[in-house]
Amino acid sequence: MQPVIEHSPVRARSLRVRLVDPTTDPRWAEFVTSHPDGLAFHHPAWLATLADTFGFAPFHLACEDERGTVHGVLPLVYRRGLLRGRQLWSLPYTPLAGPLARSRAALGALVHAAVDLAEQAAGQRLQLHSDLPDLTVRDVSFLRVDWYPNYVIDLSDRSEAPRFSKSRRRGIAKAVRAGVQVRDADRVSDVHAWYDLYVRTLRRLGHPPLPLTLFEAAWTHMRSQGLLRLLLAERVAGGRTELLAGAVVLHGTTTVTDQYTADRLDARQYHPSDMILGQAIYQAWEAGYRRYDLGSVAPDQTGLRQFKEVWGARPRPLYRYFYPPSDWGTRLSRPRSRTQGQAGLAAACWRRVPLAATRPLGRWIHQYL
Repeated sequence: MQPVIEHSPVRARSLRVRLVDPTTDPRWAEFVTSHPDGLAFHHPAWLATLADTFGFAPFHLACEDERGTVHGVLPLVYRRGLLRGRQLWSLPYTPLAGPLARSRAALGALVHAAVDLAEQAAGQRLQLHSDLPDLTVRDVSFLRVDWYPNYVIDLSDRSEAPRFSKSRRRGIAKAVRAGVQVRDADRVSDVHAWYDLYVRTLRRLGHPPLPLTLFEAAWTHMRSQGLLRLLLAERVAGGRTELLAGAVVLHGTTTVTDQYTADRLDARQYHPSDMILGQAIYQAWEAGYRRYDLGSVAPDQTGLRQFKEVWGARPRPLYRYFYPPSDWGTRLSRPRSRTQGQAGLAAACWRRVPLAATRPLGRWIHQYL
């Protein structure tokens, strides 16, 4: 391990922050999987997935004491974008993966170390994704931007299984009558079939898709460790099995994240997404997870917000922190800075892109913008 800061601004208990390689240092995974707020996005397997897909330079920080016991971690990568400039980022293409610590002292040490790293190169900025309402520490202030809230289902009540609304139970019943079945993907060809559906879904929504290589790498690094499931809803029709919907589900310490979903518009009468989500929520509760995260919702996505609320999900604030605290974070990353008209125009333009072109264009956009 290579020292980053030997003169840590937090001297109590001799805490220091070092650069580490989470894929070879077992302490990182042990810390994440033992921390109640540890997410799949903090895990070395997700960091390896991002590295394999985009090749971002890693600057992952661990806060330790003199005995080598880890008190906190902060995954960081360096990314240079045409619009965003030079950034240390925790983490791109990840809704939530900021500092994870067991004490305020460890949190402060990690934040100071990240700021020091950003200041070592002129013009380099720092962006952190967190659900902590305040990352202010001594001598460091951030620009905080309120992000789209995540919608989270509370599974902490262990006295009874989750109870779904009448409309969701009705949807699941319709799926059962239509012969819809949900299974766990068990081969990489399933990932490819789901990805075709994902690309079509994202084009319909007006968003560029993440590259196939991201999901192939996630399948390789995360599934074997129980961090990833790909749930597929299928139906036999005309003697062949049709894929109707699918969802990539990621498992943290106490939180399951349902981040990447896709479905066929012409198959919604069979309610395959209801079938997937109902089964996934129940299985998460049965396995002892405390939260089921359905992802974020933009202010103008009324239908999506209502869909998630019907499942019992409630908004949980998320924040973006930018250093130095100038208006660059607001201009480049604040979701509400774009008007609904601008967002609608961008989505309409993307829907006109030929389907075959959305894959390479999506990868270019995510890699370089």
